Amino acid sequence: MTVSEEEMIETAIGALLSQKRDARVLVGQLVSRWPEVSALQVIYVLAMSAGSLEHMLSGPEVALAAQEAWRMAGLVGVDLHMMEHLALPHQTAGDLLAYWLAHDGFFLPPPA
Repeated sequence: MTVSEEEMIETAIGALLSQKRDARVLVGQLVSRWPEVSALQVIYVLAMSAGSLEHMLSGPEVALAAQEAWRMAGLVGVDLHMMEHLALPHQTAGDLLAYWLAHDGFFLPPPA
């Protein structure tokens, strides 16, 4: 399934503006929903979502949502660096998901 960056950004912005959403869970959901996209595209989507929120809207809740998106983008970048350092596959969102399942569940929803 081919996905547009615009669709991913729209999904991310909607989730970030929802008061019920945890930005960590959003990242896990993006990766689970679109495992075939580039891992760097996940960072791009988070950064573009944060920038769009900052540019188009105002208020403390929006500022916090944008800040969380920037933070999540940075943390995904750290994970990609670790994956590279460990000589693990790190090209796709699916590679990120595999890494999180094996090494770091921060972006995964808590077990039911």
